[in-house]
Amino acid sequence: MSLDIAALGKLGADLQPDARAAWAPLQTLQKHIDGQLLRTWMPENADAEYRDLLRKSASPWLGFARDAIAQGCIVSGYTNTEIWERAWRANGMDGRQDVVTRDAVGFGRGFVAVLPGSAPDSVVMRPMSALDTYAVYDDPWDDYPKYVLHRRRPRSGKQTFWQGEWMLIDAEGIYRFKGTPDTPVDMTFEEHGLAAAPVVGVSNTLDASPISSIADKVPVYKRIVDGTFTLQMLQRYGAFPQKWMAGGDVDPELRASIDSLLHASGEAGETARFGAFPAADLDKAVQALDAHIKHFSAVVQVPPHYLLGAVVNMSAEGIAAAEAGYHRNLSARKKSIGEGYELAMRTAAAMLGDEAAAASATDQVEWENVSSWSLSQVSDFVQKIESITGPLEPLFRMVPGWTKTDAATAVAAAEKLRNASSPVELANLIQSIYLGVGKVLSSDEAREIANRAGAGLRGELTQITPASGGDAGTAPVETAGQPTTTP
Repeated sequence: MSLDIAALGKLGADLQPDARAAWAPLQTLQKHIDGQLLRTWMPENADAEYRDLLRKSASPWLGFARDAIAQGCIVSGYTNTEIWERAWRANGMDGRQDVVTRDAVGFGRGFVAVLPGSAPDSVVMRPMSALDTYAVYDDPWDDYPKYVLHRRRPRSGKQTFWQGEWMLIDAEGIYRFKGTPDTPVDMTFEEHGLAAAPVVGVSNTLDASPISSIADKVPVYKRIVDGTFTLQMLQRYGAFPQKWMAGGDVDPELRASIDSLLHASGEAGETARFGAFPAADLDKAVQALDAHIKHFSAVVQVPPHYLLGAVVNMSAEGIAAAEAGYHRNLSARKKSIGEGYELAMRTAAAMLGDEAAAASATDQVEWENVSSWSLSQVSDFVQKIESITGPLEPLFRMVPGWTKTDAATAVAAAEKLRNASSPVELANLIQSIYLGVGKVLSSDEAREIANRAGAGLRGELTQITPASGGDAGTAPVETAGQPTTTP
């Protein structure tokens, strides 16, 4: 039974204190992720120059680490192709998933709303910012929350914290209203047709209270800020010799500078002595800062060359060893984040009326390959495994940067080449591919090309010459004519 506006206001009033308590630490963490300085000590007499250097010492290192982990957890497919197309692809979740994954890695949990679409047999999947979403679970291990309170639009500066446009979702339906949660106005209600609130929490870990990959790294990040500030101070004040004077009198209104010459006159000047302190060693400050960044790299499990950009003559094996911890971390994140996305897909299937897909325990998301493999390594691996196992699509999915669609397209092309009905037809396909080389292909060269493409030659194949009817280096495939063969 749906709530009337009075009952909705009472429920909103009950949720407000807990929602504010849940959002406050996330808002503080977001400021750290953005590189803002919070509650930083400085001397009482600090001048504007000191404050400026301190402000410039902050950088979004936490945000960089969060993004590096989230960018390694990209969903690129789902074993149920129909649900993948009707729910995920139809809602642009290829791009929108980044919002959810970043929240999961940074805050511990992101949210996906799975709501009925305006058209029949359609569904809407949208990310819900963890900074504006509060979910109440009866039990920490429940799949779906009991209530979800969500701010629909970012709060403007002219509004109080609670004023705005809101949405509350429960097992009955979706309540949209304006005002504040405890005094809603202009309420509308829509049934969603499911037995629970169709909002899925995508968790960074599968603990009862999901753990952020970033929150406990803030102290290490602050050490980087300290190291950067030290370097800034040395650059500003200690990178040149510091002059000193003992004895003598100097006009108190005189302001010394690095290119000035001091002179002590009068009787006191006869005993004055001058000298200079050596310049500070900036290399040591830089080394200390690099050490802090490497410590940060270790605790967030992001390779140091991602943060420092220092890759000098590293072998493939060396890069793999440096990234081993990163990929182990990604593997753990994918297990927990993937459970959330799979639940979202099953929820979408239930809303679309596909009971079998909604109840499936075997359908799972597929992840984009982000490993730092060279193309030659992958090509060699694909050729060797394909000769044993046969199926090409899962092998093509291992090519760096290829999506599920790219792999399917490549499989179709390979199958076309594999299923050529005669040596002449296969020669035609090879000639089409290599039309621009402008040279004669021997039978051995054509056979090697075919074998590399995954197609074995049946029968004899003679030499293949460039196509007649024009310049073989420039003629388009459709108008170049049929390839010719010579004994």
